[in-house]
Amino acid sequence: MNLKGWRASGAAFVAGAVAALAMPPLYWLPLGVIGVCAFVWLWSAAPTPRAALVRGWAWGTGHFAVGSYWILEAFYVPPADFAALGPPLVLGLALLLGFFPGLAAWASRRIVDRWPALAGRYGRLVVLAIAWTAAEWLRGHVFTGYPWNPLGHVWAFATPLLQGAALFGVYGLGMLTFLVLAAPVAGWWASAAALAVVVLAGLAGHLAVAPVAEGGPWIRIVQPNVPQADKWRAATRQAQLTQLVEMSRRPGFDRLAAVVWPETAPPLVIEPGSPALDVMKAAVPPDGYLITGAARGTPRPEDGVWNSLLVVDRAGGIVAHYDKVHLVPLGEYIPFHKQLAPVSGFIGRGSFEVGEGRVTLAPPGLASFSPIICYEVIFPAAVTGPGARPQWLLNVTNDAWFGLSSGPYQHLVSARLRSVEEGLPMIRAANTGVSAVIDSYGRVLASLDMRQTGILDHRLPPARSPTPYGLWGDWTLLLLVVALLSVLVAILRIRRDDSTTTG
Repeated sequence: MNLKGWRASGAAFVAGAVAALAMPPLYWLPLGVIGVCAFVWLWSAAPTPRAALVRGWAWGTGHFAVGSYWILEAFYVPPADFAALGPPLVLGLALLLGFFPGLAAWASRRIVDRWPALAGRYGRLVVLAIAWTAAEWLRGHVFTGYPWNPLGHVWAFATPLLQGAALFGVYGLGMLTFLVLAAPVAGWWASAAALAVVVLAGLAGHLAVAPVAEGGPWIRIVQPNVPQADKWRAATRQAQLTQLVEMSRRPGFDRLAAVVWPETAPPLVIEPGSPALDVMKAAVPPDGYLITGAARGTPRPEDGVWNSLLVVDRAGGIVAHYDKVHLVPLGEYIPFHKQLAPVSGFIGRGSFEVGEGRVTLAPPGLASFSPIICYEVIFPAAVTGPGARPQWLLNVTNDAWFGLSSGPYQHLVSARLRSVEEGLPMIRAANTGVSAVIDSYGRVLASLDMRQTGILDHRLPPARSPTPYGLWGDWTLLLLVVALLSVLVAILRIRRDDSTTTG
């Protein structure tokens, strides 16, 4: 840890990359301990706050380069016109995201330099944990937000260890995770205490998780497994629709309350009266609905196209819809695309319009639900709309862009955390996987893995009582921050009393 200059930054980059291997789907947790401890050691050895910022930035760049490498896959989907831009753009994203750990390192170093009494083995960890969480929260909100792979995801291999998110959300879980992973820096006693906390949290989570409940209406998830290169080809359009309908009508069809297709499942723009609806209505159960992701248009082309979720009835009518609110910048949405149409066209597929706001849909005869399209599921406290609480969450997505990389599995973990936070079950339909039925404790009750073609029939799990985080959102995180701040105040008072006694 006595490295200087670029050597220190290089070591930080490697440590951040190593820590990323503790994330889904590998869960190599000991590497998370090594990476986070190295972050703290390098931060402690930095001669100035500016040096701490550079080291933290390098750590974050390595961490997000490994954690977000899967984005490269999208650039190589045929025709791959912009494949050469993939590596520099992914590295640029890692540099941008790396700023947030750097900001945490800089701010915490300024605080410790201002109050040296906090520089002890315990005080510095608490200061760093608070700064880390503040930076992680900012990453999830500024520039439209990108809360991908927050630190709390390292526990997703054990559902009981995720239950803290019901109290404080994934950001609060991440704050406690930082303290646990960094505990070896404070010595053997701190390490033993951290291990005890993990064991007790696991036991508490195990006791909190109720037995799997049955008895809800039957839902069918259709996973057509269409390669992204074929998704929008005119030559395959009819075959894709035929496949979706055939899979929807397999044995058990008559008992279903809903058939769910993934994001943009019909490979064309759907508008009221569209001929495709006459085909799609054959996939509507006798006493239920077809719920599908789709590109939604209107008879007026100038209105634009939305990335939407449609609820279709037996007559082929669209009885409800939701337009995606949180579009992927540059991937789905190009700012000022109507004013800068040539630029939008050059970038590639144009731009969807932004939806008006989050909603709860309640078609007659079906329990109310909150629709979440693809990327929207990664945002804590932002998966339900105003008004009455829905009974379940519905996530439709298309992760075919990202092949068999870690991306779809990390996406699934985000979905599980939203169920834990809200205390609501989730039905998740993905084009190429992972489709899943998730209960209100984040357990995956049934799933279709990547690159599988098939259907998944399951009863809708029940909702549980509203969780603290579901009721109050990030205000519960603020309470946790206040609790840790009180620890820092106690440390300052103890050090002040010790210095007074010595004097």
